[in-house]
Amino acid sequence: MGTHLDRARVHFGRDTGGFLEGGRYALIHTRSLEFDELRPYVPGDDVRDIDWKATARSGHTLIKRFVSEKHHKILVVADAGRNLSALAPSGERKREVAAHLIGAMGLITLQRSDEIGMVFGDARGCMDIRLRRGETHIESMLHRFRDHAGDRPGPSDVVTQLDWVAHHYRHSMLIFVVSDEPDVDDQLGEVLRPLTANHDVLWAMVADQPAVTSAEDDRPGYDVGSRQRVPSGAVLGSAVVQAYRQAEAERRRSLSEFLNTCGVAHARVGGSRDIRAALTTMTGVLARAR
Repeated sequence: MGTHLDRARVHFGRDTGGFLEGGRYALIHTRSLEFDELRPYVPGDDVRDIDWKATARSGHTLIKRFVSEKHHKILVVADAGRNLSALAPSGERKREVAAHLIGAMGLITLQRSDEIGMVFGDARGCMDIRLRRGETHIESMLHRFRDHAGDRPGPSDVVTQLDWVAHHYRHSMLIFVVSDEPDVDDQLGEVLRPLTANHDVLWAMVADQPAVTSAEDDRPGYDVGSRQRVPSGAVLGSAVVQAYRQAEAERRRSLSEFLNTCGVAHARVGGSRDIRAALTTMTGVLARAR
């Protein structure tokens, strides 16, 4: 397995069973080799499924039934902009956590033979990788994402990527968004409405390390988006630090409420250790949508 997928597997694990079972747009386009049962032949059945030995024994034409497999067309929509240069609560670079999230989704698709592609970029525009299957394809996706996110990226604006998808991907599929926590505004609402009408949408949000930890902390912070220093908690004082914490809690509550209203299954990811739990939560919501 490739280097990038191996890194993702360290955090996600080897067991990928049970993920992505269902959803509105899962396509039953093949079957597994797992035998289910025999049943009488009816006109329209594939004659290749006739069990001739069982037919001879019973005197009735019987066919084999197999367990159906549901497959998805999955499009990763990823922010590869400047915001991902910041630190997550785990202390990792957010772009590392994002790459492990994308890799984990890739690992899931490998076992299921799902097709996967990716649209990624920043406020300047998008890179579009078409849907394909296979380990080599996913490893290439991860390599291109890491190169972009780590080499002087532009300002983050995931709405740019979402808008591209809304205008260029009309066939229904599963969209997996990977970004930081977006601002709730009219622009985001306008692009999410057509997406959720046509697609299943999951959103993994890589959280920021708190800009201010406590009133005793004398270390200044740094905002990678604005490229400005953030005063330390000791400079701001306890009242400002408390107000900041309350504002952050309210922002996250409003964001979660907004995404729920839009029908977007979502999870906040504080580090690579949270990836499996986050994907379990989001794909569980997807399964209940069957």
